[in-house]
Amino acid sequence: MKYNEINIIRKRGRPTDIRVAIAYPSIYEVAMSSLAYQMIYFYVNSRENYIGERYILNKEKEKILSIESGNRLANNDLIIFSIHYELDYVNIIKMLMKSKIEIFSHKRNKPVIVIGGPPIIANPEPLSHIADVLLLGEIEPIFPKILDLYAEYRDNKKRFFESLSPNEGFYVPSQNPTEIKVAYASTLLLDFHPIAQIQSLNKEHTWMRSTIIEAMRGCLRKCRFCLEGNIFWNKRDRPLSQIKEIALKGREYNRTSNVVLYSLSFFDHKESDNILEFLIDEKFSFSVPSMRIETLNEKRLELIHEGGQKMLTIAPETVSRKLSIFLGKASPQEMIENIVLLARKNGFTSLKMYFIIGIPGEKLEDIKRNIYFIKDIAQKTGYKGEKQLKISITPFIPKPHTPLESYPFEDIRILMKKIKLFKKELGGIADIREYSPKHAQIQTILSRGNRELSKTLVLWAYYGGNLGAWKKAIKENNINVKKYLDNLEPPYPWHKIKIK
Repeated sequence: MKYNEINIIRKRGRPTDIRVAIAYPSIYEVAMSSLAYQMIYFYVNSRENYIGERYILNKEKEKILSIESGNRLANNDLIIFSIHYELDYVNIIKMLMKSKIEIFSHKRNKPVIVIGGPPIIANPEPLSHIADVLLLGEIEPIFPKILDLYAEYRDNKKRFFESLSPNEGFYVPSQNPTEIKVAYASTLLLDFHPIAQIQSLNKEHTWMRSTIIEAMRGCLRKCRFCLEGNIFWNKRDRPLSQIKEIALKGREYNRTSNVVLYSLSFFDHKESDNILEFLIDEKFSFSVPSMRIETLNEKRLELIHEGGQKMLTIAPETVSRKLSIFLGKASPQEMIENIVLLARKNGFTSLKMYFIIGIPGEKLEDIKRNIYFIKDIAQKTGYKGEKQLKISITPFIPKPHTPLESYPFEDIRILMKKIKLFKKELGGIADIREYSPKHAQIQTILSRGNRELSKTLVLWAYYGGNLGAWKKAIKENNINVKKYLDNLEPPYPWHKIKIK
């Protein structure tokens, strides 16, 4: 693939400069949509004596080469993997294999491999035999320290590892610390938020062109199943002045008037309405990907629609009162119905709703209640057919550090029957998309796994990284997956990680 981009950084550098691979174990489109990935890229390159280049998983090519110069992955001093999805663990190993880099940290002299991201903060153990350093914290407090310390001790790997304190969010498995504290940023600093963001100019990527703005970090809501809401526990609003600056300068640097406002619950930002009114006044188009139903009203729907968003996306999860209370996300049916009716009235042309199945305690009646609700919404609002009504179904995945971390994952056969019922009852009414229960099961195992899974991940990658390869790998390593899928008993594999 030929990359035609703006805002990339190419440094000629000197032989003494520290070369940093900023790697994302997925495809180009996913990597470039990650603000965290771009934050790391621009921060590393803002430092003197550092050269940061991007690496992604290119399934069409055997060699992993940097986008900027074609440099080989192995030719770097540091390789920093940013990861947001447990099933991409296998892609880290694929990238190392393709680059002929030693997989296991105790056998590897260089480069130094560093891995971070939300699933790593939650439970780093499955990658603890592969990574030299696992980052348990946010970019702002973590990256200045690790870059400074590497520069100081680059010729002494042992001293470098010893300098990384577990009290500051650094987990060096070879040091075997008894406790690691997650490092948080007290405020959101503009220094770490790139304004000029990498934009693809290729025609097939026109949908990607936007200035991403992290409007808020953390969440007040504490849904009992949500990983990010529980590990990024402290809500921090980005000041309105910063948001204005990023948007206005971003339009110039990024050659787009489209803005994506990233947050876990946008309308919990104390200036949320003012942000949207500013963007409208300045003739921006924008999208708000994450909104809580109870924070919406007619005025806010009008603002969102005026910003160019034509689809309303909400996540009821379930309309069972008992199950919604169990999840910590209770939204009465009447409230959901009222918001959807207001959306139709205000010109939204389509509706997307997210539902969770396999919730502990869920009965067939609860699934049927969700289906009846969707049918009723379609009838009352006129949202009907594959283009207008989209339903996403995801199995419940118990996540570390959430109140539901110890609950079991439901049997795949039962989940498949529930999905089949959705499709049978709602055929012709809605477009039903499900997250594969088989993939959800693997995600559960990796989310809750311990160090024994490192060798399984390597075998999984060696055999191809697909579902068949996973089965072969767990069988060959004699992994008892049931212990990760049933009710868990403490101590959990992540017991050393201190979130607060």
